[in-house]
Amino acid sequence: MWHIFKMRHILALHINTQTQSCMASESQGLQNQLTIQTERLNALRKDLAILSDANQKFTVEFQIKELSASNEALKKRIQSGYGITMVDANDLLKERIRALKIDVEESLGEIYLVNCDRRPQVNNFWNAFEGYNQRHHPFQFYFVVACPSQQPASFAERMIYEILIEELEEASSAINYVHPSNSNRVKVEDLPLGRNLQNSQREFKKYFARRFGMSNPEASFEDYIRTGLPRLDYQYVSTVFDLNASDWDEQLMQNYLQWIMDVFANTPEEMPTFLFFFVLFLKDAHVEPLTAQCEKITNHIQSIIQKNETRCTLISQLTPVPSDLVANWIRKLGEQNDTKIDNLIRLLVADLPPDKKAKYEATKTLDMSDIELFQEVVCKVIME
Repeated sequence: MWHIFKMRHILALHINTQTQSCMASESQGLQNQLTIQTERLNALRKDLAILSDANQKFTVEFQIKELSASNEALKKRIQSGYGITMVDANDLLKERIRALKIDVEESLGEIYLVNCDRRPQVNNFWNAFEGYNQRHHPFQFYFVVACPSQQPASFAERMIYEILIEELEEASSAINYVHPSNSNRVKVEDLPLGRNLQNSQREFKKYFARRFGMSNPEASFEDYIRTGLPRLDYQYVSTVFDLNASDWDEQLMQNYLQWIMDVFANTPEEMPTFLFFFVLFLKDAHVEPLTAQCEKITNHIQSIIQKNETRCTLISQLTPVPSDLVANWIRKLGEQNDTKIDNLIRLLVADLPPDKKAKYEATKTLDMSDIELFQEVVCKVIME
């Protein structure tokens, strides 16, 4: 009888061990799947931060939504089936953010999503802006040239918010800019282009007609510029156009951009101030030595600006941002504890891919695309 009991006990232990091993294997498999999906999700979020094409952004946003839902389902399955609570880097980041001492009045404005310091470039803009205003130039043109990873379009967006705050004391009705239907953020739009100069001019007129409600752009465009614009009830009108380097045709862009600037040359002084930002996505524009393409396009833009220096300014040298400027941004929210701030930045770095981690360890700098994802999470958590 004892032998039978012992054999049954050994068999039960063996079955239990096999069951535990099987469950552990299944649990590990699900955790590995979650890790892979989380890495894919983080990669998609970073891709979204530097995309400019509306169709591509829609596709990536849909993929992010589906993958986020799948991740949440996996976490619940792992917790309910195996009693394991999954905490990823993003959850830890949110936990650390909630522990911050935040001291901001009312709600955070959109500027907090794009205002990690770029002091030399910001000063460059304001110097040009004030000079144009003193010379009574109602049309101002700013060329922002940088790698997509450094978010040049966000720089233009930031300056529009700063004008709203600094010049208009947040009177939003005094400035006109395009924004999405569900947001007050500045919408960055594709520069209207056709296959040649004539078609590009026609596309620009169509855009202008839609923007300002003109009934017949071909017949009334020039007349509207001369007589209609002064009647607009704004102090400032801002537009942000973007363009990929792959779409840069030297001859076309020379003539087209010159036409845009010339068409606004003869206007009455008593009218809103128009700010045009032309954002060019030029990959690795901050990496020395410049590629032949970078150098060629940059030189061409500089030649356009030199011919129009009384109304054009170049904003460039948008480079990766030192981590101490990210720390300063957190301090502006109210947190003064360096340990909390350092821990938060370490979590931000921990979520980066290996090549970016290596770059951070070597230079202590971060791409603006990664910083703005971080800013978005911080602002969202604060406003929960």
